[in-house]
Amino acid sequence: MKLNRLFGIDSEKEISHLILDSRTQTEQGLFFCLEGLTVDGHKYTQSAIDNGCVAIVHHKELDSYQEGIEYILVDDTMDELHRVSNVFFDTPSRKMVMNTITGTNGKSTVMKTLRNILLRLGVNAGYIGTISVEYNDYIFSPSLTTPDIVELQGILNDMVNEGVEEVCLEVSSQGLSLRRVDAIHFDDASFTNLSHDHLDYHKSMEEYFKAKKILFDRLDDEAFTIINADDEYGRRLIEEGYPHLKTYGIAQSADYRAKDLVIGEFGTQFTLVHEGQEYPVETNFIADFNVYNVLNVIAILHEKGYGFDRILPELVDIEHVDGRLNRVDEGQDFKVFVDFGHAPDSMANVFKYVRSITPKENKMICVFGAAGARDTLKRPKMGKVATEMCDHVIITEHDNRNEEVVDITKDIVSGVVGDNWEFVPIRIDAIRKAIEMAQPGDSVVLNGKGEEKFIYRAFGKEDWMGDEVAASKILKGEL
Repeated sequence: MKLNRLFGIDSEKEISHLILDSRTQTEQGLFFCLEGLTVDGHKYTQSAIDNGCVAIVHHKELDSYQEGIEYILVDDTMDELHRVSNVFFDTPSRKMVMNTITGTNGKSTVMKTLRNILLRLGVNAGYIGTISVEYNDYIFSPSLTTPDIVELQGILNDMVNEGVEEVCLEVSSQGLSLRRVDAIHFDDASFTNLSHDHLDYHKSMEEYFKAKKILFDRLDDEAFTIINADDEYGRRLIEEGYPHLKTYGIAQSADYRAKDLVIGEFGTQFTLVHEGQEYPVETNFIADFNVYNVLNVIAILHEKGYGFDRILPELVDIEHVDGRLNRVDEGQDFKVFVDFGHAPDSMANVFKYVRSITPKENKMICVFGAAGARDTLKRPKMGKVATEMCDHVIITEHDNRNEEVVDITKDIVSGVVGDNWEFVPIRIDAIRKAIEMAQPGDSVVLNGKGEEKFIYRAFGKEDWMGDEVAASKILKGEL
């Protein structure tokens, strides 16, 4: 696409790629000088030029200018990036129905489940989130939960070209605060909950909440919102009075409310109450926190116009979401669960459910660690909740990055209660020890990594078979 189509300038230069990282090797690239938390793109224009960029978008004066390169001075580079990305990719989010969600826990479960049910209902739907990018026969890993705007617009454009009709997109608080979705038009947005996480970035729960709130403040008046009425931050959003707002919950009065919950080992039953009518619901999802996720999905679909007669039968046998309270069963006489939860609240929710299905005379054993170079304040809280709710705790590595696992563990141990814990630094050894010490009737919970097939080291990602595969191989005697 020629520069004169992207900007009101007299230039016939052809642009083939929008570039945010000056190290990216390209041809006919357009480089945007963005200012981040630690890096200012204005300092790296020469690197961008050396790597193939032919034009530079900037909002500050540069140290040098090179002949033959187009320099485009704007008021705000980020604003221009979003405007230009819509022109360059032909506004893909306006060509599909865009469903989005934010919150601490439940985003992946709700969006993946929504996508799976839409597919069953005959809608060509795609998914973008923590777990993967999926549409038609394509499945691949995203760079981030919410990709940068160029990557995201490119994926959405590919989806349009593949005939995708609806997109189910997770939006992280970092993605919102870093303005990764400013150019995206959303048709609806959901809020799950807010609990302690990512405070290394947001610094306080209030700042964390404000980042989440950005999504709802930016919605068009035609969009509808679905909010968890049982969450204190959800109630704050409800008080904002967004148009077309619907609520869901269990404890509080809500537009979509669950009552008479019967939560079993292999499924859940409850009564859905909506506009004074009651509807029996049966699902293979387990744990009370998944009742919230199911309610969210029901509300989205119903607000889209689907009747309960079409929605509720689809809930009976839902595809399980990878790494979200998945059960590993190789015929052993004790239970093994794998869950992605790596925040105190999500861990507690899982422990509460597993405890409810573990005989009183049996033990619950957990394995977990905390991420390096991330929120250190939650580490003692993780230690506290694990040692309070589990009979035996094995602390191990997670994504250590540039920290030593022993130092991370010291932070975790500062919050433990009692002496029912031990430190096993290598994750595979920790999983093996938990499984080998389990007795008939016990339960083992592997927290934190979920479906992830990598562990972050100081040098970057290292391949990891995944907790579920590791547990399965150990149970079968293959490791």
